[in-house]
Amino acid sequence: MSSTLTAASTAEQVAALFSANARGKTVLVTGSNTGLGFETARVLASVGANVIIACRSVEKGTTALNSIKAKQPDANVSLLQLDLNELAQVKSAAQTFISTHKKLDILINNAGVMACPKSSTKDGFESQFGVNHLAHFYLTTLLLPLLIASGSKESPSRVVNLSSMGQFLYGPPEGIIFDDLNGDKNYNEWVRYGQAKLANVLFSNELQARYASKNVISVAVHPGLIASTELTRHLGIKTTLDTLYQAFCKPGGLSLVLQQRNKSIPEGAATSVLAALDPAVVGGGYYYDCKLSQGEGLHPKATDAELAKKLWEESEKLVAKTVA
Repeated sequence: MSSTLTAASTAEQVAALFSANARGKTVLVTGSNTGLGFETARVLASVGANVIIACRSVEKGTTALNSIKAKQPDANVSLLQLDLNELAQVKSAAQTFISTHKKLDILINNAGVMACPKSSTKDGFESQFGVNHLAHFYLTTLLLPLLIASGSKESPSRVVNLSSMGQFLYGPPEGIIFDDLNGDKNYNEWVRYGQAKLANVLFSNELQARYASKNVISVAVHPGLIASTELTRHLGIKTTLDTLYQAFCKPGGLSLVLQQRNKSIPEGAATSVLAALDPAVVGGGYYYDCKLSQGEGLHPKATDAELAKKLWEESEKLVAKTVA
């Protein structure tokens, strides 16, 4: 059925195809008070999923929850305060979730920041690496016991990691700059964004390698070019020109970028919903425009198994040192 879907398909259209796979499922969506995350949460709730809106601001989260309820009073939605800017807060949120929910079928790591001026999380990590990758890595590992317990061979639990074509365009040649993760030696907001989004893919791949046998599959997603989300707050004409230049420098990159249409939020959320519900989704895959990439649009290091393993191990060390 997914073969009928295109780049113009909406999240609602995808959900309608796979609604049977949503009913009764418990789904946690990070950053779901606005933009892609909100649309993903709203649509999944509309087809019978038990959706948890996870975001930093209780006020904004409550507004999002009430908005969903206003349109669908019987929607099963609730709120979880989650601050990805501090690992201690991530741990607290995970503990709260585990104490209040018996299962977790689908985790959608949606929240993120993009191309922001140099800044740090409360723990001192460069913000894009800290929020986009490390906090989601920690959250996922804390919730893995529940994901494992909720999955089965016939219906594995799922982790959906939102990446971006930015990993292809801007990711550093070496993949991950391990000797300068915080950007103290050199900081370029787009290179750091590319690194963080590449980290999302590498993490997704390593999660698949480690836990597929335990009935947890992992998928990475590029939602598309969406100018209407809050992520685009730092964009401008210079960024547009830089993007075209970076694309020109990549084999096949320019044609890939020029093929990108400016999607609406419902269109952008479609691939996340597909990754969450389609029974034919390939674990370890990278999806965009509601289809599986055959290697196009991926950084040369994106499928490097050794790099993915190293990133996982380094992330474990960083988390352990910080939360200790």
